[in-house]
Amino acid sequence: MSTRSSVKTPKNQQGLALLILIVVIVLAFATYSFSGLFINQIKTDEKMQTQAVLKKAKAALIAYAVSNWAVAGDYGDLGKLPCPDYNSSLQEGKQDSNCGSAYANGIGYFPWRTVGIDEPMDSSGSCLIYAVSPAYKQTPFAALNPDSYGQFQIVDENGNIVVGDTAESRPVAVIIAPDSTLSGQSRNILAGTACGGDYNNLAAYLDDNGTINNAAIDTGTENVIDQLLQIYAGTKSVTNPVNDRIITISYDELWSSQQAVLTGAAFDEKIESLTEAIALCFAAYGANNGGHLPMPVLPDLSGGEYRRDVDYDDSNDFTSGYAGRLPYDVSRANLELSNGNDSYVFKNSYCDGIDLVSTPLIIENINFSNDAGSDSGEYFNVWRNWKDHFFYIISKAHRPSSIAVSACGGDCAKVGAIDYAGIVFFAGLKLNSQQRYTSIFDSALAADLDDDKDDIENYLEDNRASIFPDNLGNGVYDTVGAGSNDIMFCIKTDMSVVAC
Repeated sequence: MSTRSSVKTPKNQQGLALLILIVVIVLAFATYSFSGLFINQIKTDEKMQTQAVLKKAKAALIAYAVSNWAVAGDYGDLGKLPCPDYNSSLQEGKQDSNCGSAYANGIGYFPWRTVGIDEPMDSSGSCLIYAVSPAYKQTPFAALNPDSYGQFQIVDENGNIVVGDTAESRPVAVIIAPDSTLSGQSRNILAGTACGGDYNNLAAYLDDNGTINNAAIDTGTENVIDQLLQIYAGTKSVTNPVNDRIITISYDELWSSQQAVLTGAAFDEKIESLTEAIALCFAAYGANNGGHLPMPVLPDLSGGEYRRDVDYDDSNDFTSGYAGRLPYDVSRANLELSNGNDSYVFKNSYCDGIDLVSTPLIIENINFSNDAGSDSGEYFNVWRNWKDHFFYIISKAHRPSSIAVSACGGDCAKVGAIDYAGIVFFAGLKLNSQQRYTSIFDSALAADLDDDKDDIENYLEDNRASIFPDNLGNGVYDTVGAGSNDIMFCIKTDMSVVAC
């Protein structure tokens, strides 16, 4: 009996080799595909993780703006955001004071401890960077009200503005996730710190594509709109790649969070009390100076800065311009009257301990200064933020003069048929077509390509603005109508105060 042996022919061997090769190729392709999918999923997860951290930080900032002023019991802090953590002077994660010049953007680490969250890190383990517009910073002071706009713009890789082409659309604050280091960046991580303590080294964290440098925000240069660039599609193929992810707090988002306060009865009452207290302060000035009142400020502050207290100085023209903005510096009137009053009207002792006449059953004891004579307190803080909303007229008969005040005759301003020595106005939020852009960097947005803040019609309604400036000192002013949100208090010729 014979046996049959199995012999693999070359043809069979070639078929087996081909099958093995196909299996290897399929496995390799599958591995590559799954690897690519896995890498893409990791990237997606990292992006989502970073975005979630950015959103949490943004929510914490808005919550701070909503609650901080209420905790402090000071409407003067309404809408304020914290300063960044930009140096090691305080505990890590706390805002530092005086974050830059008054009208310059501030930048530094996100102040996570101040807003009450854990240290926020992006997917690379880097802590967030935070920049805030000057009006919205806690310190140093720059007037903040709903006519204050942000000073940031977001641009694309070609320098085109994608966020912030109008005043209202400019972000008031930005939060940046710096991600991992790029070529040329060197970070100095300090042991024992949560975020590295790498102060004054923003260039190692923020992007620079050769045209836009996110680290170039200069906290000492005022009245600048800083432009920022964030990661975009295809960035890794460009010469100067970027990986910053940015989230913004818009003007609308910030003020929408304050809207219930701004339109609430408590805020209205505070502003009305402030307006009456200011009228009583100026009436007391008159009572201490023979019935003479300071002159108004010119509506355009003689080209001064609307955010700066000391630029609200009284006019030295005692023969015209009897209607304008409310003065803070009354040194010209003091000089004319040869008195010993403080140049800053609210520092005079008669502007403290004010009891409102409109609430005879309540003793308010409103103070504009402290015992050392420094301006302080909630009412002064509210005035500082809203000072561009206050207007003031005096009668010619009560102008600063060495001549004693006599009967008004035809030289007194009137509301209706009643003579008054002066009137203090507060102009509320913008109505209808009113606009209040300033010439520093918003003039091109105004319909007349000019400063809108010197146009009283953008503030006062019911035809009252038509009498500004009152060059005769005997204008006739209407009372507040149903369509207006103005507030008026009148100083009588005997230096008492009434609502009018």
